[in-house]
Amino acid sequence: MWQTWCEEKTNTPAQETVIDATVDATADIAIDPALLNNLGNSLKARGELDQAVECYLQALALKPDFVEAYNNLGVALADQGRLDDAMSCYLNALALKLDFADAHNNLGLAFAAKGNPGEAIASYQTALALRPDFAEAHNNLGIELKEQGKLDDAVACFDKALAKNPEFAEAHSNKGITLHRKGLPDAAIACYHKALRLRPDYPDAHDSLLLTLQYSGTHTPEDVFAAHVQFADQFETPLQAHWTGHTNSREPGRRLKIAYVSPDFHKHAVAYFIEPVLACHDKAQVEVTCYYSHTHYDEVTHRIKALADRWVPCKHLSDHQLAERIRADGIDILIDLAGHTGGNRLLSFARRPAPVQATYLGYPATTGLSAIDYRITDVHAEPPGMTEALNTEQLWRLPEIFCCYRAHDNSPEPIDHPPSLDNGYVTFGCFNNFSKLTDPVLALWAKLLQQLPTARLMLEIHGIDHAAFRQQVEERLASLGLPLERLILVPRRPENQYVLYNRIDIALDPFPCNGGTTSLDTVWMGVPFVTLAGRHFTSRMGVTILINAGLPELIAQSEEEYLAIASALAQDAPRLQQVRAGLRQRVQRSPLMDAPRFTAHLEHAYRNMWQTWCEAEKTRQQNEGRFA
Repeated sequence: MWQTWCEEKTNTPAQETVIDATVDATADIAIDPALLNNLGNSLKARGELDQAVECYLQALALKPDFVEAYNNLGVALADQGRLDDAMSCYLNALALKLDFADAHNNLGLAFAAKGNPGEAIASYQTALALRPDFAEAHNNLGIELKEQGKLDDAVACFDKALAKNPEFAEAHSNKGITLHRKGLPDAAIACYHKALRLRPDYPDAHDSLLLTLQYSGTHTPEDVFAAHVQFADQFETPLQAHWTGHTNSREPGRRLKIAYVSPDFHKHAVAYFIEPVLACHDKAQVEVTCYYSHTHYDEVTHRIKALADRWVPCKHLSDHQLAERIRADGIDILIDLAGHTGGNRLLSFARRPAPVQATYLGYPATTGLSAIDYRITDVHAEPPGMTEALNTEQLWRLPEIFCCYRAHDNSPEPIDHPPSLDNGYVTFGCFNNFSKLTDPVLALWAKLLQQLPTARLMLEIHGIDHAAFRQQVEERLASLGLPLERLILVPRRPENQYVLYNRIDIALDPFPCNGGTTSLDTVWMGVPFVTLAGRHFTSRMGVTILINAGLPELIAQSEEEYLAIASALAQDAPRLQQVRAGLRQRVQRSPLMDAPRFTAHLEHAYRNMWQTWCEAEKTRQQNEGRFA
C-alpha cells in the first residue's frame, strides 16, 4: 500500500514533463543520472515497470553510488514480483547509506511479502528509530502487528501514522481492517468512510467497506447491495465505453478455455475448496488457466500449479495489463475467486476481457459489476425468487451445494463420544471469525446459557491472548449478559483449526453472517451445529451445509426456534450421541465432499453459460445482418 502511495506522490507534473520531453532531451537524460531516476519514477507510476527498471539501471551505470536509484529500482522490482532482486537493491542502498530509513521500510515490505514477519517488523522498527515520525513505517508496522494478533498495538501504530499525516487514507483503511478483526464492524466502517472521503478513488478501501458491511447487523441486505452498485458506478462505468467484442470461436461443444483468477492459491480456505475441482476437471472438455495474483508460494501453491494447464503469475500486472493478457490468451470463461476480498482483480474483470465472466466461491455477495455475467450459488442457499434483487449478476444455481470441501490431510479424528460425557456439562462452541459475533448473536447465546445453568461456551478469538484486548472483549461479553465464569476464550491459531472441536458438544452458527469453511470443519469433526436461516446468501450458508450433511432439523427459522433447537439437543444426551456418531463418515459420503460429482455440476454450468453466449452472439449477428 505504501508503495502505491509513494508512486502517486512521485508522479509530479515535473516528472510527467520529463516523459513528454524525452524525444527532445534524450541526450541530456542519457548522461544525467538524476533525470534517468526521475524518468524511472514517472514510468513506474504509470505501471511501465520494465522501462522504469531500465532507467534506474542506466542511472546506476552512470552513478554506482546513487542510493535513491537503488531504492527506487528495488520498489520497481518488488512491483514485478522479483522480491529477492528487490531486497538486493535495498541492501545495496543501505551499504551506501545505513541510515536510509526509506530503504529499511521497503526492505520490511519485501520481507512481509516473502512471509517473514519477524524480519519485516525489525526493518520497520529500524526505519522508525531513524525517523520517528515516518508515517508510512508506522502504517506498515501496524499491518504486521495486526497479522500477529496484536490488535491494540496495531491500532496504536495507525494512530501514530495518522497523527503525523491525518490525510493518510491507507492508515485509516488499515485501522478499519484491524477494528473489524476486533469484532467492531461499525467502527471499522467509519474508518473506511474516512479513507474514502480523503481518497474517493481508493478501491482497496471500497473493497474492505463492502466486505465489512456484511458483518454488520445494522445494515440491511438492500443497503449492502446498494453499496456494491455504487462501487461499480465509480470504477466500472468509466470503462464501459472501451469494451470491445470477442473473437473467440463460437462453437457450443468445443473444448473450453476456462480460467480462475485468485490471490489465494496458497494455504487459504479458497485453495482448499478449489483444489478438488482442479483435480477433477475433465481435461477433454476444459483447458484450465490459473492467474495467480500473489507472490507467496507454498506447498499448496505448487500443488495447484501442477493441476493447471497454464499458470500465470499476475501480481505485477496492472488491471489493464492483466485484462489484455487474458484477452490475448483467448479465455472463454473467466472465473473470479475473490470478489471484494484482498488482492482481488475485479477491475480487470470490469474491462470485460472474456466473453463469459462469473464470480464464485471467495465472496458471499454480488460484485456489483455488470461485466460479470453470473454468480455461482446453489438452490438451498438462494432459492429461486429470494435474492435476485440483491445481485447484479444472473444467479447460476448448482443443484446441491455451492462448494466442495476438502479437509486438511493431517486433520485429527473426531472423538467417539460427546465431551459432555466426560465433563458432566455441555459445551457449546463457535470458532468463527469474532467479527461475525454481533451483539444480537451474543445476547441470544446469553439466553441459551441462562436456560442451561451448567453449560459452557467456548469462543476462539484472534488476539485474545493479549491482556488489554481480552479485557475489552470480556467487558463486552459481560455487558450482553454472558457469564464470564462459564466462558472459555481461546486464541485463534492455525494449529487450532480442528483440535478444539473435540472439546465441544454442539456448535453455534452466528448470524446474519454465517460460518462457511468453519461450519464445514465443524461437521467434518463430527460436531453438529445450529443455524438461523436468513433471507440472503451470507445468512443461509448454514442452511445449505446442514441440508447436504443430512441435518435439516438443526435449521431454525427464528431466534426462538434457534434457542429451542440448541437447548433441546443439549438436554437429550442419547440424541446428541446419535447425531454425532458417524457424522464424519456421512459427510464424506455426502455432496459436501464428492469432488467428481460437484465438478461435473460445475462443468455443466460452464458449458451452459458458454452455449448461452454462443446463442446470443448468433442472434446478435443475425439481427445486425437483418438491419444492415
